Amino acid sequence: MADDNKKEEAGEEAKKKKGMSPVIMIALGAIIGGVGVVFAVPPKTETIVAPPPEYEEVHITHPDLIKHAFNPRQRAGKGVMKISFKFVYTVTQDKTKHDVEHAAFEQIKQNWDRANSAALQLLRSRSYEELNSESGATILEHDMLEELTQMLFKNDLSDGQEPIARVTELIWKDWLTQ
Repeated sequence: MADDNKKEEAGEEAKKKKGMSPVIMIALGAIIGGVGVVFAVPPKTETIVAPPPEYEEVHITHPDLIKHAFNPRQRAGKGVMKISFKFVYTVTQDKTKHDVEHAAFEQIKQNWDRANSAALQLLRSRSYEELNSESGATILEHDMLEELTQMLFKNDLSDGQEPIARVTELIWKDWLTQ
């Protein structure tokens, strides 16, 4: 019997020490944890990756001719050469923007006289033999493309940026040597 009395006393003490029931403790923990999550964890944000812009190359033939009659360099005698050509320039632009073509044409208008002069100087620096050979004509065309790109579209390229357009092709109209 003494054991029974001890068990009853221990049961009463356990009830007094117990405090709150486990169900209430779990509910309280869930509430506090939920509040903590709401305030401590930042809201989820979806990152939408924009597709890269699509670029297209637009090839434009400039309507004006560059026309020159000049004396090529030679050792003896006099020679005359007449050359005229048009050029094609390529603009790389975003498909949603159309102002790049207009800006390139405006630069051509501004720098037309300089480019025409540079073309004449480049032609006059070649010898008669160079201008009449196939390899010389190919080299001249390559040099002319670079020179025209530099003169027409050099809109302050000091910081290493690409020009707004590039001259990509020459369309020869006349090539007469005498």
